Order: sequence, then structure tokens, then C-alpha cells
Amino acid sequence: MSEQWSAPAHRRVTPPSEAPANLKALGLTVEIIHRAIEKGDIARRRVDRPVYPVSYPGVTMWATTLAALRQELLKIRQGWKIGKTGNYETVYSEERKIAFAVVAGDSLTGVDGKRDPKLKRKKGPKTRDRIERNAKYIQTALSLPELEEEEGVTDDEACETWFIMVRASKDKIYIEVSRPIEAGDGNVDDWSPRHLVEPLQISGAIAPIDPYGDDDDDDGEELVGRQP
Repeated sequence: MSEQWSAPAHRRVTPPSEAPANLKALGLTVEIIHRAIEKGDIARRRVDRPVYPVSYPGVTMWATTLAALRQELLKIRQGWKIGKTGNYETVYSEERKIAFAVVAGDSLTGVDGKRDPKLKRKKGPKTRDRIERNAKYIQTALSLPELEEEEGVTDDEACETWFIMVRASKDKIYIEVSRPIEAGDGNVDDWSPRHLVEPLQISGAIAPIDPYGDDDDDDGEELVGRQP
């Protein structure tokens, strides 16, 4: 018998109908996210051929989606910058104290399901550090300027890191913008909040793959694969 999941008391999942207002508060729009993912999928299709390494379409999907997201946010001239500290690739705003990373989620990404989603691939210490910093902001109620004074903390690290999570099915790409607040064994054990975004109607899409792996151990998982 599988272990029953118990939702934490603070759990908050907002529906796609509330996405425009929720994303506006974060400096994003549904349209920006959709355009970035569409560009990622177009680029992925160009290299989805047997002559390329099996992981290359997924890496291309991730890289182009992130690049397009950066281009969209840099274009609006609201203080967004490119974050690369420790090869942890984000787009971030010093003013808003928010950073966004693009990641792949499991089969419960983008829906209010029987449990909260997990990341499709296990992550390592860099992701854990970001999640623990998110939790510190909440649990200790420290102001971000105080945290920025910590030795060795760069501008992009001194932000709350939110995940733009993507999950591909046969005919849709499911999306959510969520803040991880508790790290588990190479994954995320808790989120607050999760903002669901209207899915994109795209057939044949695949999950994005972060090539750096964040010092991850793939543990035998397939690098490329469609979600059920």
C-alpha cells in the first residue's frame, strides 16, 4: 500500500484563472512564459533527429526557453539581469529580490493533484542552497538587505528563487511558477505557493534538461522522455 500524502497546513495552490494577477506581482506575465516555452519547443524540434545525442533536444529545449525568458524580461527594462553564479542559470531582479530558474517537473506539475509535484530529475547542493535560502526568508522573517550582507552572497543568490516548472504530455505542456521551501533527498519536499499557469497546446513536446545537472546523480533515469 502506498503511503498517503498529507497536505501541509500552509499549502496554497492557485488556479490558472488567477495566474495573470499572481504573475504580475512577480514581474511576469502568462504571455511571456508561453512565448519562452514555445520558442524552446521550436528550437527542440530542429534538433530532434537521430544524428544528435539523445539528450540534446531536451538540453536545447531548456536552454532556448531560458534564453527567451531572459530576452523577454531584459526587453521590458525593469531591472532584470542574467544570473550565472556557480553555473546556476537564472534571470533575476535585484529590485524585486526574485530569481527564476527553468526546470522539468513530474506528472503532477501544473495541476492540483493528489500530491504536490517533484522535480523530474534529482538535484544537488546548488539547488538545495537556493531552497534553504527561500526557507530562511520565510522562517526567520529576515529582510533581504540583511541577507545580502552575508559573506560571499552574490546579487542573484540573494534572491528568492522560484521555479518555472514544465511538464510535457502528448498534446500539452503543463506549467506552474512555484517557490520551493523545503529540500528533500535531491528533490523538493514542500512548496509555497504554487501558481498554476494555463497549459500550452503543443503536441510531441519533451521535458527540458539542465545540462549542468547541478552536480546531480541521474540515478539511471532517462534524460529524455515524455510524461504520461
